[in-house]
Amino acid sequence: MERLTKVASLFLDTHLYGRRNSAVQVSGGNSPKDTNHIKIKKQNMKNRIIKSGVKTGILVIAFLSFAVGCSKDDGDAPKPVGDIQAAIGTFKGTIRVAERDYYNAIVMVTKESDDRVKVAAKSGEAYSAVTPKIFKVQNISNVHISSSGGPSGSFTYILDSKSVVVSTEKEAATEVSFYFEGTKQ
Repeated sequence: MERLTKVASLFLDTHLYGRRNSAVQVSGGNSPKDTNHIKIKKQNMKNRIIKSGVKTGILVIAFLSFAVGCSKDDGDAPKPVGDIQAAIGTFKGTIRVAERDYYNAIVMVTKESDDRVKVAAKSGEAYSAVTPKIFKVQNISNVHISSSGGPSGSFTYILDSKSVVVSTEKEAATEVSFYFEGTKQ
């Protein structure tokens, strides 16, 4: 029976704990000293597992504290700088109206207030029936001037490339929505 206990202990040490317990040897010995030695080895193994679990727990807590502490840093968020004048002007590009593209289309962006722009197509053109829209915009870190979306659609002007993308939404049945991409003239 003691031999069976040693074999089971060897199996557990090897396969469950991933270690080979060199002190446990399957032999014909049936002395009480061998049995005590196995008990001591099992206790040592349990102590190592508990210590390993405690160390892992401490590392997890330390990592989570670091991650949570860093997530509160909002210093890198882009800040509005106020001036929207760069987005004002005449733009030439492609306008899509009712699934039809018009190339070399002209769209004017005018300043309505310190934080609002109006976008309208050039009059007298085939695409001129589009509904002019007013967008509330802000200059983000002198990178782009854009609206935060809303019922009117979206407006984005990229300062480096001097390009604009406008997408409007219908707010009434009589309105004509459009999509425009172009560059400042």
